[in-house]
Amino acid sequence: MSEILWFLSALFFLYLSFRYAVGRPAGFPPGPPRLPFFGSYLFMMMSNFKYLHKGVLKFSKWYKSDIIGFHVGSLPVVAVHNAEGIRQVLQNQIFDGRAQIFVTQMREPNRKIFGIFFQEGILWKEQRRFILRYLRDFGFGRRFEQLELVIQEELTDMLDLIRNGPLYEHEKEIVKPGGYRVLLPSLLHPFSGNSLFHIIYNERHSRAEMGVLLKLTQMAMQFQREGDDYGKLLSIMPWIRNIFPNWSSYNKLMEANNFLYKYFSTLVDRHIETYQEGFERNFLDLYIKGMKQAEAEGKTDSTFSRNQFIMSLVDFSFPALSAVGAQATFLIQYLMLYPEVTKRVQKEIDEVIGSGRLPTLEDRKEMHYTEATIREGLRIETLVPSDVAHKALEDTELMGYKVPKNTIVIPSLYAYHMDERIWGDPENFRPERFLDDEGKLCLKKDVSFPFGAGKRLCAGETFARNMLFLMTTTLCQNFNFVLAPGDKLPDLSESLSGLSTSPPDFWLQLEDRK
Repeated sequence: MSEILWFLSALFFLYLSFRYAVGRPAGFPPGPPRLPFFGSYLFMMMSNFKYLHKGVLKFSKWYKSDIIGFHVGSLPVVAVHNAEGIRQVLQNQIFDGRAQIFVTQMREPNRKIFGIFFQEGILWKEQRRFILRYLRDFGFGRRFEQLELVIQEELTDMLDLIRNGPLYEHEKEIVKPGGYRVLLPSLLHPFSGNSLFHIIYNERHSRAEMGVLLKLTQMAMQFQREGDDYGKLLSIMPWIRNIFPNWSSYNKLMEANNFLYKYFSTLVDRHIETYQEGFERNFLDLYIKGMKQAEAEGKTDSTFSRNQFIMSLVDFSFPALSAVGAQATFLIQYLMLYPEVTKRVQKEIDEVIGSGRLPTLEDRKEMHYTEATIREGLRIETLVPSDVAHKALEDTELMGYKVPKNTIVIPSLYAYHMDERIWGDPENFRPERFLDDEGKLCLKKDVSFPFGAGKRLCAGETFARNMLFLMTTTLCQNFNFVLAPGDKLPDLSESLSGLSTSPPDFWLQLEDRK
């Protein structure tokens, strides 16, 4: 009798396990099974350990569906891999929520989610509106002559560093003595970051002081590289940090978080201490004014706070501290792999700009092929391949399937940018795809989403596009990208996967153009 009970119990346990593994909410999209604790995460790693977004795309092909449903830990996730679904996710406010996972909580000392990237609801809307409204006055998100002059000064310093070599100890990390041998993307980050800091608080680091800025950009890159685009095991099982703090990336993520938080908290506190009412010096003072007004009015539900201020600065600085340099480096790699494209870009630079001055944003209007090349770089190397994960704010439907409230929704920008149904030959680096028959830029042909779309569109898009144009054209105007003895052409399969995709650090040899 006892043997029969054990047998029946075992059958019942196997039945429950099977239902847990393959069961899913009614109307949920098809997808891989799940396991206790991990959900479908192990199957994702088995599909493509290095690039999880590519592994999930394989599920779409396996299940013959452009929308896939699975679990990351206990969290239900829906990933979309076609144009129709991706546009719907990006443009429908029902999907404007954010996942409240451990990797986003650990950025702030009290384990609370602040800032812009990972916030939702009233706080996100009010803070994003306020910050963009006032940063715009200082040149963020628009063409601004004073900012353009600042960027040119930064690029002039960069050219001097490349040609004449390092003057200070910290510069030896990114340029070899004697010059012309530079470390990418590390060389580019500080000059991009300095340009943004002029917008935020009307100050910049001199080359002598740029050591701390270089460290800041290194920590920003460390945070980007140590996460992953589906949350990392650390978010599935936060307790794993107590057993494997190094293997789980907890230590490196916390090192980066602590450095970033300390840098911006020191900046904020310095401005709070020296703030004078009625004499606002920069954007920081305008935010402090908003904080003090909320205090004076006794608003207990105010979205203004010191920690929100600090984390918002972290979020708005990330594109300049890490993304612009990474994207420019990817573009340089493609220019090395496609020398005929480089020659055509340089020919256009010679015709429109010449060699007697630096490029300006006004030149951009006449440089159709160069602009098309930059746009092709943004498409073919999607910096945030899974976008920042969205979340369904209510029960809804997507592409004929039911998506329960609080489901994580992933619009795969990588899949969209590599979809043959849209691009024909997405694997090829072909700037001509954005030109019309007369060789002029055709914006109607650019249906890419490198910065997302809708209300969650990257707020730094205009700044990033402007920096990419000025930085890459300045480098192409002045230098050829060559191979030194022992060098080899870039291997794009070595790209690093994290919260964003980035090229591995590599030393590049430059030579002056004749």
